[in-house]
Amino acid sequence: MKLRNYLPYLLALGALAALIALFPPFQVTWRRFFEDSAPVSKKLGFLLRVYALPCAMSFFAILLFQLQGRVAMLGIAQSSVFLMALLGSGCMMAAFRTMVSGVGGVPGYALGMALGYTLVSRIHSIQPTGHMLLGKPMARIVWRGEIEAQMLAAARLQERSAPGGSGQRNVSSNTSNSAKNSSLSLARADAGM
Repeated sequence: MKLRNYLPYLLALGALAALIALFPPFQVTWRRFFEDSAPVSKKLGFLLRVYALPCAMSFFAILLFQLQGRVAMLGIAQSSVFLMALLGSGCMMAAFRTMVSGVGGVPGYALGMALGYTLVSRIHSIQPTGHMLLGKPMARIVWRGEIEAQMLAAARLQERSAPGGSGQRNVSSNTSNSAKNSSLSLARADAGM
């Protein structure tokens, strides 16, 4: 790939590095941090707690918030959707809690959100697999690169939007718009976008 494709990533990582360099955790200078006689394992544990914890919490919050909407469209039980929303909110509150002591945790929080949104942007849809687990239908994630699964999803949407198709009611133009958007997504995938 060309350098211009990586430029936004490099700029974002540079901004995170600048935040870390300018705002050390808990208002301790980096010089004092490195000169401290504590074992390296304790220093690494401290840095993981300061940066990795908010990163993980914000990542899971974004992931759960985005997936709950997509799973809800499949008709999953409301109790499952509520549990995902509750866990996502808890992760977000835990991420906020890690930043209470200062701006030291902000780079980890920002990195987690960026990773979460990047991962979710690669998801095309969530589709039922047809298999059952403990009496419940299983679903799988269809990624943007899976052309055959995307074509199957587009065919299902077009079938649902067709009058008299599979016993589904023709709700509104949203369904047909979803089918059009899915077809557009497939055209972009075929073009390599």
